[in-house]
Amino acid sequence: MRSSAPKLADIAKAAGVSIAAVSIALNKTGSPRVSAQLRERIIQIAREMGYKPNELARALAEKRTRLLGLVVPMRDPIFFNQFIAQALSGIQSALMRRGYNLLIFSPTGKPGRETRDQMLESRFTDGIIFINTRSCTSQDVNKTIDELQRAQIKFSMINSYYGKAPINYVGVDDAAIGQAAAEYLAEHGHKQVAFFSGSSTLPGHQRLVAGLRKGLAGYGLDLPQDRIGCTGYERAEGIRILDRWFANKRKRPTAIFTADDQLLLDFYDYAEMRGISIPGDIAVLNRGNTGSSDHLRPRPTTFTIPTFRMGELAADLLIDTIENAGVLPQRVFLPYELIPGSTA
Repeated sequence: MRSSAPKLADIAKAAGVSIAAVSIALNKTGSPRVSAQLRERIIQIAREMGYKPNELARALAEKRTRLLGLVVPMRDPIFFNQFIAQALSGIQSALMRRGYNLLIFSPTGKPGRETRDQMLESRFTDGIIFINTRSCTSQDVNKTIDELQRAQIKFSMINSYYGKAPINYVGVDDAAIGQAAAEYLAEHGHKQVAFFSGSSTLPGHQRLVAGLRKGLAGYGLDLPQDRIGCTGYERAEGIRILDRWFANKRKRPTAIFTADDQLLLDFYDYAEMRGISIPGDIAVLNRGNTGSSDHLRPRPTTFTIPTFRMGELAADLLIDTIENAGVLPQRVFLPYELIPGSTA
């Protein structure tokens, strides 16, 4: 029985090669100095011997910390938010697979964008992942990108960016989701559609409105301004908006599209409070995270966003950029999926 953890020399002896060859095989996967066949044999021997690399020594040799920073600008605790929790799970999955660790930076200063303190803190990492949240206006997002690029910090961004900067970005096409939602509701006979949203300053809101209007226009319908309700994620404001919509039975909407899972929950609470039947009195179509609303009854009809995959891919893109200087940034819009329910 081995009395201590195996070292590179032990692996080299078992493989019949030099210590340098073992180091190259385990730490420099792109090097041509070790053949693919020999590399695979060395890796297999290391695995069988239970070898675990010394991360500090590896980081010093590579001149990297193997740490990535995560910035999530929110006023509320981030782990209560399903979107953030799912994205973080995807990020962690990629980091575990590729041998990196994660630091989470709490927001300071102005919520909504990268702050000077966070930029200084991020110098201790190889790069950062920035998640745009409901605190981030279009101006905040553009300012964050500009500051990170000028500081020459490697980064990737998740969610709600529709500009043209050459960055690593992963998101969904909210205009396409809005259009698909409008077409779905119109095809199911709804002519009076309302949009229940968070804030008019958010890039995602603006794209969803544009898509809804485009989709409805194809059926000779429109989305008037008074059928767009922005709650600011305040319960009292949501109730006020919904009371206004439902005050007149002849003019009330026949279908509501909710911009995210939190707003969907708010509407379910309102419907229960006012004795409104879903879908008997009102059809509900949602844009949400995969699996987040499975516990609701009736089960909501939802355009789902692959949030876990967004986090996973954003981490992989950033690590590719860190490990390979010639890799160009990629902008990826992931596909959404319509999950049938009982509400629309």
